[in-house]
Amino acid sequence: MKSRIVLKFFGAFAALILIIVFVLSFSVSLRLHEHFEQRITAELRSNAVLVGDILQTDLIEGRFEEIRRKTRRLADKLDLRITVVESQGRVLGDSEKEQSLMGNHSDRLEVIKAIENGFGQSTRFSDTLGLNMKYVAVRVDDGDRILGVVRFALPLSRVQLEIRIIYRVVMFGAIAAVIIALIAAYFVSRSITLPIRQMRETAQQIAKGEFGRRVRIKSKDELGELAESLNTMADELQQKMENLRRLDRMRTDFVANVSHELKTPLTLIKGYIETLEDRAMDDKKAVIKFISIIKEHADRLGHIVDDLLSLSELELSDDSVHKSEFDLKKLIDEVSLGFGHALAEKKQNLTLSTQGDDFSIQADRNKIEQVFANLIDNAIKYTKESGRIDISLCEQDQAVCVTVQDNGIGIPKEHRDRVFERFYRVDKARSRELGGTGLGLSIVKHIVLAHNGKITIESELNKGTKISVTLPKE
Repeated sequence: MKSRIVLKFFGAFAALILIIVFVLSFSVSLRLHEHFEQRITAELRSNAVLVGDILQTDLIEGRFEEIRRKTRRLADKLDLRITVVESQGRVLGDSEKEQSLMGNHSDRLEVIKAIENGFGQSTRFSDTLGLNMKYVAVRVDDGDRILGVVRFALPLSRVQLEIRIIYRVVMFGAIAAVIIALIAAYFVSRSITLPIRQMRETAQQIAKGEFGRRVRIKSKDELGELAESLNTMADELQQKMENLRRLDRMRTDFVANVSHELKTPLTLIKGYIETLEDRAMDDKKAVIKFISIIKEHADRLGHIVDDLLSLSELELSDDSVHKSEFDLKKLIDEVSLGFGHALAEKKQNLTLSTQGDDFSIQADRNKIEQVFANLIDNAIKYTKESGRIDISLCEQDQAVCVTVQDNGIGIPKEHRDRVFERFYRVDKARSRELGGTGLGLSIVKHIVLAHNGKITIESELNKGTKISVTLPKE
């Protein structure tokens, strides 16, 4: 990862830096070259004007020997070649050669421009000195009369030496800038790729099943958002894996519980049949008793199978709920009446109270009837004699809440969260004694959820249990 992505980022940054530095260096060099030439020209022009002022009186009075002497002295001080030319082009004085040996300068470009405009310049090869020279000429006037031209000449080798120094400074600066920029680019590339590498390593660990790994990136940019998404994905995967493990555990428990629940009555049925075959066929009373017991256990098997089929239908079919409109209070009244005998046997008191006027709902009547039949049946079974069962209906906004509360044996806290699991029993011996299959509350929960409802349980040991079911009206 490091050898690829870091090098890619670094290579891109390096190429960009080199291009930018090259363009900037080239532009700066040209600009400095231009500025340097302008400065040299301005200095030469300024000095030529001063020399013209110094020689003005000599030119007016025609003191040519004085002009030649001053020209050489000023040239030595300024370290330049100075030439004084009259308006017709005759050389009156030169710091390098005798004026008598020099030709007429009226055809020199800088002289022509100076006479016409007051200032002229040119660059060319000097036949006299055998060098490439830069010439700057300034006109000397006396009122409207042109007295002559003062010309300065500077060897280009000196200008080029200064320019080479400038280029060298720019080059060193560019190299230093490139080195600094490349170092910065390397660390920037690392700062960008380090989070990516961390995310890759975390993703690899997650792929191996280590869902506890997280990316620790605090930035608020796109990489930070990507890291946060990866962490969210890890959280969701961890939750899903825990759910899968829990479901697998429930499936294993379910298979074991089903096997146990079916095996017990089957074993008893088989035992009684074998007893009948061995020695009890001639004893009519024993035959009747054994057949009654066999029938009882066969009915128990049938109830378990029916409940399992109901659960399977609720879990696997999206069309298991067939809704119609009915009055929930009337339904609960009817269900309660069906338990009159059981209530009378245990001398228990069942009351029904309401808050509201409209208890009509859109739901599957048969399945809702199954819900409250299970809840009331459990309340009666697990409440002692002379106990109390209270059912209350409360109309809410777009929903009806039904509470079934008893003052029975209650449920220990450690069992409360598992009572809706299939075949889960708080007291296995007591549940079998009372004839339960261990699937009733699981079926209740699935029916309520299939209606987009909600079911909650509150219970305290030896004080009773309260189960609340909230069903939407539509």
